[in-house]
Formats: sequence, structure tokens, C-alpha cells
Amino acid sequence: MITPPAAFPLRLLHLPQIVKPRLALVGDAAHNVHPLAGQGVNLGFRDARQLAQVLQQRGAQPDCGNIYLLRRYERARREDILSMQFTTDTLKKLFNNSNPLLRSARNLGLAATNRITPLKKMLARHALN
Repeated sequence: MITPPAAFPLRLLHLPQIVKPRLALVGDAAHNVHPLAGQGVNLGFRDARQLAQVLQQRGAQPDCGNIYLLRRYERARREDILSMQFTTDTLKKLFNNSNPLLRSARNLGLAATNRITPLKKMLARHALN
């Protein structure tokens, strides 16, 4: 039997910790971001790169699951994760709002961004990181 389609609202969820002893969360397991900006996979790639770097530079620490080692990964990723979550949540709220004044301001902002090449390039670089 096929069930009718269901919808689940997307909402911001921030985990206070993404590591525990012998466990490090990466990608969608570590954080959620609204898909409207298409940044979830890029954030996950940066998680994986940072975790690999921390593990590669562990020095004399033989246990790659050591909590102190994994917390280095967590600290290194915190700002990027929070920044992307805040940005995508703000964009979602901005584009879901039907207030005519806000809609006009949003359209002006998008048009200006599209015309200012250095700003457009900076935003693209940040998105691709």
C-alpha cells in the first residue's frame, strides 16, 4: 500500500556537541542547514577535510578516538557550522516573508548584489570555500 505524501517542516537545529569519546559526527549527522542555499554538502566536505587534518596531525597520540583530539575537530568546525546555519536560516525567513516592504528590500538587495561583481564573486568564493 502506498501512503499519501507527508511533509516535515525544516527547522534550525544546532547540536551543542558533535564529538564524544571515539565518535565524531560529520555532514548531515553533525548539523542541518536549509537546502535553499545548496550548502549542506559543502559543509560536510569541510567537516571531513578538517577531521582528516586533525587525525593526520595527531602526533604521538595513537588513539584516533581520543576525546581531546576529537574536540580539536569540533572547535575548528564550530564557527563555520554556526555561520552557515545562521545564514541559511536567515535566508529562509527572508524569502518566506510576504511583507511588501521586506519583499521590495529583498528584491533591491538581490538586484544590487547581481550588479556588483566583486560582491557576487566574494559570495561565490564563500559558498565554495
